[in-house]
Amino acid sequence: MNAIDEMVTNEFLTYWGFLKIPFPKVCDPTNTFLNTRYDQALKRLNQLLYTREIGVVIGEAGNGKSTLMDIFLSKISSTRYKIIPISVPQNKPRELYRSISAAMGVNTSWFGADALKVVDLLTYSYIESNRPNLILIDEAHVLTPATLNELRLLTNTKVKNEPLITLILFGQPSLSSTLKLPAMIPLAQRVGAWITLSFFNEEETINYIDWQIKNAGLNKEIFLPTTKKAIFRRSQGNPRMINRLCWESLNQGCLDGVDVITEELFAHVCKNLGPHLGN
Repeated sequence: MNAIDEMVTNEFLTYWGFLKIPFPKVCDPTNTFLNTRYDQALKRLNQLLYTREIGVVIGEAGNGKSTLMDIFLSKISSTRYKIIPISVPQNKPRELYRSISAAMGVNTSWFGADALKVVDLLTYSYIESNRPNLILIDEAHVLTPATLNELRLLTNTKVKNEPLITLILFGQPSLSSTLKLPAMIPLAQRVGAWITLSFFNEEETINYIDWQIKNAGLNKEIFLPTTKKAIFRRSQGNPRMINRLCWESLNQGCLDGVDVITEELFAHVCKNLGPHLGN
């Protein structure tokens, strides 16, 4: 953060009385809002650690798939599991193997990457450390059927009479469509947990806004009840959109010198937002 950004941010925090930025773009996985859906999803994901099956998490853009993945990872001991997260998946099988190798700390420039070598690498890691391999792939909806099939073949491999990897895919609804293709039946039949994340309802949206304000260090109501309901209607409970709408409203409130965010101020903010947020 440069000096100007820091000055503006400090002015914003001082104006509202916050101790830290509310509605951040990047959440702290150890300190985030958890609703019933998240709690249930985390329980299903934890089951996969014991059953060693494939998990699929489906959700629209902005509804917290990556946040769920980060929360899940924050609760897993790296001394018990070999965690292999892939945040930018590759569409070509060879490049996917390269990503897996790199996530395991192997220099692929001299190691190379193909199915056999990656299986050997995962097997050695499991035997040497006695830690099961956990591969998590974010944005998995970009993967082609051919690449998904390569992952299926990895899940078929066993060591010590146990699955070599536990695989969890996080993706948008198009991933669900891909997995329903006839060619994907062998993979779909192996899915042990199919988790669909939905958006917040009105009550959850209101609780989320209140939680963000309190978590930022303020114990008073800034968004009026009617404003919070308007935010829900505009966002339809999409957490990313809620964050953006609340953040822009707080900025405008700071500029206007107001004490609370009214529905009228929120409506004004919405008129000046970009596509998918404004009118």
